[in-house]
This record gives sequence, C-alpha cells and structure tokens, in this order.
Amino acid sequence: MFGKNKKSDVGDFAGFVLLSEARWSKAKFIEDMKTEWDVDVPDEKPEENDVVYAQVGDFTLVIGMMPAPVPDGAPEHFAHGNYMWRDAVETVKSHKAHLLVCILGDNGDLLEKGRLYVMASAAVLKQETAIAFYQEGAVYEPEMYLVCARMIKSQQFPLLNWVWFGLYNDGKMAGCYTYGMRRFGKEEMEVYVASEGADLNEIREFVLSIATYVIDSDVTLKDGETIGFTEEQKLPITLSKGILLEGKTLKIAYGTQ
Repeated sequence: MFGKNKKSDVGDFAGFVLLSEARWSKAKFIEDMKTEWDVDVPDEKPEENDVVYAQVGDFTLVIGMMPAPVPDGAPEHFAHGNYMWRDAVETVKSHKAHLLVCILGDNGDLLEKGRLYVMASAAVLKQETAIAFYQEGAVYEPEMYLVCARMIKSQQFPLLNWVWFGLYNDGKMAGCYTYGMRRFGKEEMEVYVASEGADLNEIREFVLSIATYVIDSDVTLKDGETIGFTEEQKLPITLSKGILLEGKTLKIAYGTQ
C-alpha cells in the first residue's frame, strides 16, 4: 500500500535527493540558496566538500552525501504512487547515490523550519546530478518540487512539498489520503467513497482544502466533531484505525451535508 510506512514525528523534516552519480557541488548549493531564496548559508565545514552543517536562523541545516542508493527499495516503493510522473519508478531505480537534507532544532517556529527544509531541498534539486526527491510517503519529480516550493515567494504555504496527497482506487473503494500531516502534530486524513462514479480529482481538492485549513489555522480536528465549508455543511469526523496508513487516521465524510 502506497501510504503505509512508519509514523513521522512532529518536526521531522528530512528527505533525500537522489543522484545519478555520487557527485554534487556544495558551492553551487550555497550560491543557489542565495540566488533563489536570499538565504545565506555559512560554510562552517570548508574542509569537507560533501557536507553542509550550518546555522540558519533558529535551525541547523545538515546535508550529507551517501555514495550509494537509498537502502531497502523505499524510494521505488513510493515512486509507484506518484500519479503525476510517468517515469518515476524507472528514474528512481537508476539512482546511484543520495544526499540527506535535514533540519535540526526544536526551539524555532515549526512552519519556518518546514520552509527552510523545502528551500534547501529545492536548491539541492538544481544540482546537475539530481534526478528525484524522496521523503517518507512520496517521491517527487525535481521540476514539480521546485514549482511547488516557489509558492513560498508569494507568502503561501508549500503544502504540496510538505504533504503528499495519495490517490487510491481498487475498483470497490476510491479516495485520497494525506502523508505528512504528522510532521505538524496533526492526524493524517483518509477520505473514501465507492469507486463507481468517484471523481478522484474532486476528492483530492476536498482533502487539500481541509489540510490547508488545518495547517494554516493550526486547527486540531477531533473524533466526533464536524467540519464544513458553509454554515449548513456539517461533515462528520471519525478517528479510527487507518485503512492505508499505519496508526489512527481521521476519516471525513464526503458528499454529505
């Protein structure tokens, strides 16, 4: 199942840039962070060409080279779930090395930590050898990741970089699930309906709207409550064992009043 994996911890912003070969330019990354995001990244380990360890605001940015593929075939597993990238699986299978991108520190603003993570990951994806981005729950095409990341420049949340909206249809049940809400201390969500007549794009937009509201307004949805986008709409919320995801997830009624 595409969404099934370990539970992410709050503030766990770590991902992997997959490389066609074990080579990257730290100097280019530092330049791209300044040019693209106007963020200064001090080179605190100039003697180590493959390592970035830098204090940026309230957080520590760490990037490290791993001269081998990501173990256990995890990126390939999640690449199957990328419905927007036809060549995801074959591209991911070809990677020879990877860069870990991680943001450390728990004392700053969680959303700012998430933004720094996206900006750094996007900058690394501009490397000549970068072919994909992988984080728990999803694999991204570099250009798509960059497009979504640039929402930061217009003061919008890079929600699509933070949260993966997976689609599912087994012929009987269809719907959308989130993967990444737990990084913000929120429960993952699953919305399913009967497959016949289901509009997955419409369901995805529905879930995306709720996720945006939850993160933007720092709302915690609870079992037994309702949610709606109009005064009349009252959609029941249930917290129960996940269907595609491990642990408990929020099930939100869809297409009802």
